[in-house]
Amino acid sequence: MEETYDAIVVGSGFGGSACAALLSKRGLKTLLLEKNAAVGGKAMTMSKEGFGYELWPIVGAPSLDSQFHAVLKELDMEDEVELLTPPGIGALVYKGRSGRYEMPPSPTGEQEDDGPLALIQQLGLTEEELPEAGRLFADMTSMPAEEIEKLDNITLAEFLSRYEVPQPIYSYLAMWSNIVFVVPIDLLAASEAIRTHQDFAKGGAMRYSSGGYGRVAEVFVQGVERFGGRVITKARVERIIVGEGAAAGVVTEQGIFRAPIVVSNAGIQPTVLRMVGEQHFDKTYVSYVKGLIPSWGIMGVRYFLSQPVFDRGVYLAFSDDSVMDTERFLKAKAGEPPEDVITFVVVPSLYDDSLAPEGKQCALVGTICSPDPDAPDAEMWWGKLEEMVDKLWPDVERYTESKERYSSHHVSTLTRDHVFPGQGGECIGLAQIVGQCGSQKPSARAPIRGLFYVGCDAGGYGCGTHQAVDSGVNVAALVEREHQTRASMF
Repeated sequence: MEETYDAIVVGSGFGGSACAALLSKRGLKTLLLEKNAAVGGKAMTMSKEGFGYELWPIVGAPSLDSQFHAVLKELDMEDEVELLTPPGIGALVYKGRSGRYEMPPSPTGEQEDDGPLALIQQLGLTEEELPEAGRLFADMTSMPAEEIEKLDNITLAEFLSRYEVPQPIYSYLAMWSNIVFVVPIDLLAASEAIRTHQDFAKGGAMRYSSGGYGRVAEVFVQGVERFGGRVITKARVERIIVGEGAAAGVVTEQGIFRAPIVVSNAGIQPTVLRMVGEQHFDKTYVSYVKGLIPSWGIMGVRYFLSQPVFDRGVYLAFSDDSVMDTERFLKAKAGEPPEDVITFVVVPSLYDDSLAPEGKQCALVGTICSPDPDAPDAEMWWGKLEEMVDKLWPDVERYTESKERYSSHHVSTLTRDHVFPGQGGECIGLAQIVGQCGSQKPSARAPIRGLFYVGCDAGGYGCGTHQAVDSGVNVAALVEREHQTRASMF
């Protein structure tokens, strides 16, 4: 017997789970379908031998007054998970003018200055460089929204060319582009960068969650059921049903489910090209979808350590030569990688000690790579990354009980369907680059009536999972309005 719902949400990533929870809370009969056994998409929390960890290093921002807070508050589930940003949790490890990586001292447990003065010290700016650096950050922090909107077609690199930016500051912002948006500084839309920078300036960064980063998505999914919705895991959606130009439901291994509204958290390209099918769209729209560019991927190594080696929860190690712009990335893909690579480390148990057995650590280490699951250069990136770990944290090898390598192939297999050459293993979704941001962001409303996209491909802005949840909030409002329109007409 087929079941009927007001709305079906496909995929329990942070965007899909937030959207589904809000729809349930607002009275829509909602079904959430997830192809994996666990929820949370690319940011799901996994477990092994007493360790809790994610696919790759992941932290969120802003820390305060985020959309995470807003959704949890509306669901009245703020007590179900704690959003954590302990003092002294993060550190920059920069190889600047000294010619060596400068490892920060161990944290004191007291509130540390993580503002502009701390950044100046960490980057080693000279007194002569301070005024221009200050002018740049002041302008970025105070820019009005209407001025930011004018920068949709300007890259962050082009915006910085208006200033005499000291090399350490340029390298820092290039690293920030790589890690926060997983794109090169010479393609990142300045509007997206500045708007997100303002969120960080007001609300901080490096947020994690008690119980693991994916715990927030788990709570959202609990909210779906708490407010009368239904959640089915291990239910891969084979097809989105379309009839007379409108969404009508989905076909899964567990049966057919009907609804006049379907929200896909599976990505625009997999949704259009696999789940719906090109024949249901105008050829121009199909061409547009195929031309969308994914973000880069993150690949790396998960180290399971017999005793603690790291004393910070987050490390960002970079140099002037390791940050990636388009030219450097293309050289690396051609087999000419930089001597060092950007190294991003997260240690979950330094946020929540329940995420590792007593006296042990799991360190999630990652670097930038191609999103192509079939890319042939995984061994090169793994080798470079392990060289960096040996150089910066020589005790890691001694205390490694086991380690797991992961690549774009593993990410695509677990989370995003590989339906088009070069995509599938992307870290975020569509790249937040000129032509795909702000006014040019793909619409969350598909050309098929009742079909919506949610997550990092449409509907939101910002950093990673925060962008996904922002999309969930915005798309829930669109869906609610669509539902009300249908109710008033039929």
